[in-house]
Amino acid sequence: MKFYFKLALSNIQKNRQIYVPYILTSAFMVMMYYLMYSLSNDQALDAMKAGGTTTQLILDYGVYVVGIFSIIFLFYMNSFILKRRQKEFALYNILGMEKYHVMFVLLFESLLVMIASIVLGVIYGLLFNRLIFLIFIKLVHFSTDFTLNFDVSNVLNTCLIFIPLFLLAYLFNALLIRLSHPIELLRGGQTGEKEPKVKWLILIIGIITLSAGYILAQTIEDPGIAIAIFFGAVILVMIGTYCLFTSGSIALLKFLKNNRHYYYQTKHFVSISQLLYRMKQNAVGLASICLLCTCILVIFSSTVTLYLGIEETVTAFSDSSYSATFQDIGVDEHDFDESDMHVLYSQIEQLLVDNQIDYKMINIPIYGNATLATSSNKVVDYYNSLTDSITVTTYFMTLDDYNQTYHEYITLKDNEILISSNYLDNYDTLAFGQDELEYFVKSTFNQEHLLPIKNENYGTNDDALWLIFKDENQIQKVSLSLYYNDTIQEEAAYNLDSTKYFLFIDYDKSNDDIYPLIDNIIDKYASQYDHLYYSYDSQGAVRGLLQEVYGSVLFLGVFLGILFLLAAIIIMYYKQLSEGYEDKHRYEIMQNVGMSLQEVKQCISSQVLIFFFLPLVVAMIHMAFAFRMIKLMFQYLVVTSTSTMLCYTLIVAIILIIIYAVIYNLTARTYYKIVKQ
Repeated sequence: MKFYFKLALSNIQKNRQIYVPYILTSAFMVMMYYLMYSLSNDQALDAMKAGGTTTQLILDYGVYVVGIFSIIFLFYMNSFILKRRQKEFALYNILGMEKYHVMFVLLFESLLVMIASIVLGVIYGLLFNRLIFLIFIKLVHFSTDFTLNFDVSNVLNTCLIFIPLFLLAYLFNALLIRLSHPIELLRGGQTGEKEPKVKWLILIIGIITLSAGYILAQTIEDPGIAIAIFFGAVILVMIGTYCLFTSGSIALLKFLKNNRHYYYQTKHFVSISQLLYRMKQNAVGLASICLLCTCILVIFSSTVTLYLGIEETVTAFSDSSYSATFQDIGVDEHDFDESDMHVLYSQIEQLLVDNQIDYKMINIPIYGNATLATSSNKVVDYYNSLTDSITVTTYFMTLDDYNQTYHEYITLKDNEILISSNYLDNYDTLAFGQDELEYFVKSTFNQEHLLPIKNENYGTNDDALWLIFKDENQIQKVSLSLYYNDTIQEEAAYNLDSTKYFLFIDYDKSNDDIYPLIDNIIDKYASQYDHLYYSYDSQGAVRGLLQEVYGSVLFLGVFLGILFLLAAIIIMYYKQLSEGYEDKHRYEIMQNVGMSLQEVKQCISSQVLIFFFLPLVVAMIHMAFAFRMIKLMFQYLVVTSTSTMLCYTLIVAIILIIIYAVIYNLTARTYYKIVKQ
């Protein structure tokens, strides 16, 4: 056993160029899993005031994603290392070692790698645990006491995930050695050396699926449908990407090979020939890099947009820091009136009110007939009949309340009104009921004008209409004219008497913690009335919820984005390492027949350039087509302009290109050093 251990240790040292990145990457995966798992189980998060449950679900989802990704990626790295060492294992057999001896050596190698990876990962996880926690609570704007948190269960859970994973990788390697013939292992490095043929069926499937994914992304108009089919479109694009890289890349290289003016140049001749002959084994790696880059672009741009768009979303929800609605719904009499509102105002004013706005409105759903006249005096029937229940909600407001609320000095005649609506535009008159009470529209405001009450109906599919009359007499006349019999007139009279009161308070968002105190005052005061309906909302509550949820999403997005970026880097590194060893003897032959070192370097640069930047270019194309669908889905989540989201996406793309260029430069140097040895 001591001999096997020494041999395993010697093998790792001799192959450190592939084992060191493997151990470091594995340790990084262990660290990331430990950090995510320990964060999701931190008891301090239970005290989050708004979105604690949602935040917990997001972090739990992150644990599963990191775990599954670690399994897939560690098996990928293991398969690469096994392929690189197949010849070595075959030589052991040829020199007299039995297969079980080789498996013993491999067992000790796997144990050494496993121990090094898990120990390093857990140590760095412990070191960065509190730093990651502080970053997280900063993103979600959550305050808590700083404590050093070490839970043995987090370490045990991490070990229970990764120890079986490394053992499974070893069993896979041992089984391959057990079933393989030494001659097959010696030839394993030459797999894929035959010039591949274009598989037209796969190419056609790739074109169809990729086109279908792109068409879906560009033609969907409804945000709800976009959310429902997003993952279907993603699957289509994934299938299309793999098909086009495996068959389309070969077709493209053969097309370039048939182009004499392009192909018969030194730097193109060598690079295209080598890429063509090995594209069968490279295509899947290129497609994986492309999809990882696409994920990085989508994740970073989406999560950054969500997080940085919080204030716009809060403002879109309500322009007032705090809003409340009150309505006495008693059948026989109404106990709550305007005097009670003033008492409530005074109690809240004692707490903190920098600027208070309040006014009353009558909320009456319109039934029956009403007509609208256009600027050309063409009459349009808007309501069909008495029996139809219209979803349009109409808010009646007196001119005095309007002027007081908005600090205006508008005057109206008895037959004049002001209109604010989310569907009306450029109408001269508005007629109500069978009495055909006609009012001239003095001014029509767009839907953004009456901002404080937009959360009553805006954001829904219902039409809403705000009418400002000269006084309450006009409101009563119009309300009664909309009803045709005594029963409905009684209902109209009741609705008129049941005034809806609105309260709007503005304060600096640095005082966001005050809204729970206002909630308590309203709850306590409203509990005195049996039939009082009331509701309240605040920017602080919405802001707190969005900061916790979107902050968690941003944290998870950055976390996964870093993982995907590392995966893309490792795939590119191992691919170039493998290509370098396989190309070394070819370039030696080329130099022996007269190719200069400068020409060799040009060929290397051309090949690495194609290998590196083709996946990135395709990823950018994917993102360009996905942008519209992502923006459409965000209509339910965040209020951000297209230009703002595009700006964030371009910044992420530029950063990715810079990182990509740095990796390209380093990889090209490594490849060149291997080739020229």
